Amino acid sequence: MRQLIVCGVVVCFLSLTNLVEAQNQGGAFRERIRERIRERMQENVEKIPPVLNPDDVKLYGTKTGTLKPVSETTELKHPESGRSIPLRLTYPQEGENYPVIVFCHGAGGSGDFYQPLVQHWVSHGYVVLQPTFGDSISLLSSEDRSKLRSASDFVSSINVTRHWNIRPQEVTFVLDSLPQLEQQFPAFAGKCDQNRMGISGHSYGAHTTMILSGMTMYGPANTSYSLPDPRFSCAVSISPQGTGQALTHKSYATMKLPHLMITGDLDSGAGNPNLKGEWRREAYDGMPEGEKYLLWIKDAYHGMGGIAGATGRWSGAGPMSEDQVLLVKSVALTFFDAYLKQDETAQAALKDPGFAEACQKLATLTSK
Repeated sequence: MRQLIVCGVVVCFLSLTNLVEAQNQGGAFRERIRERIRERMQENVEKIPPVLNPDDVKLYGTKTGTLKPVSETTELKHPESGRSIPLRLTYPQEGENYPVIVFCHGAGGSGDFYQPLVQHWVSHGYVVLQPTFGDSISLLSSEDRSKLRSASDFVSSINVTRHWNIRPQEVTFVLDSLPQLEQQFPAFAGKCDQNRMGISGHSYGAHTTMILSGMTMYGPANTSYSLPDPRFSCAVSISPQGTGQALTHKSYATMKLPHLMITGDLDSGAGNPNLKGEWRREAYDGMPEGEKYLLWIKDAYHGMGGIAGATGRWSGAGPMSEDQVLLVKSVALTFFDAYLKQDETAQAALKDPGFAEACQKLATLTSK
């Protein structure tokens, strides 16, 4: 099972030394390092000029919401593994009883990444929980980092593959810890409606998302593994995995929750650049009919235009595109509003026949 296919994993091979050093220093030093990385990552990065105006385009959820996001960081010690799990909480400053989204980063990433998505969703009335999993580059020892020679090398290393079933268990533990978090952060108390929870993730985080929403993995001698968490009522998988090794076509047949999958033509990964969007689409095609959606973004690379944020870029992520980021965060918001808030306008938007025209044919949104 450890050799399951992770060729679609997000690999954040950017300034390893600086990131790890920042992890071990104070807040001011960390912010200086992040700013340095942001500046460097903006240099010589191809940028696709935007054609969509968030304030004018006739799509649901493109404008920034009215609520002010507030973030807290902490660590939760898992009682069985003993690992301290870094966790970022982002929630609206005002109000209470908001739906909860757990967002799972890609391999090597961090709970600090994906702020373009997180800030947008929170501004529209969501609490977002972002654990940093044990495969994060920032958590590797100096010895382990010195052994890495390439993104592909990292993807296939034990530092990544051994976490495929640990990640879902840690997400479940994070949900179990919500009462503790409310005690630790008084301003966070009452923010979460634990009866309305969704999960999302990118790349390896999509794999985590799919396991927690019902996907079944198959191993030798007819063994199988599945870890659905009944507290999740819907899911969004960005750059999901297609078939290979532990995943077969029947793996997706057990995914019964409402599910939005997002990919694009050039959505390849570090492990095998030949597997692109059509391979990822196998996950959507394999799910049973009923409340399943596919956002297909034209010419989108694995980075989806920069959804991981400036500090979450990596070699091979593809060009920056404000339009692609806008499509990912707004369509995901549409989906969450439809299923976690029962918003009738959002429900209609998910099946709007005019979607492609409204986004100037930059993407299609299909359902089954």
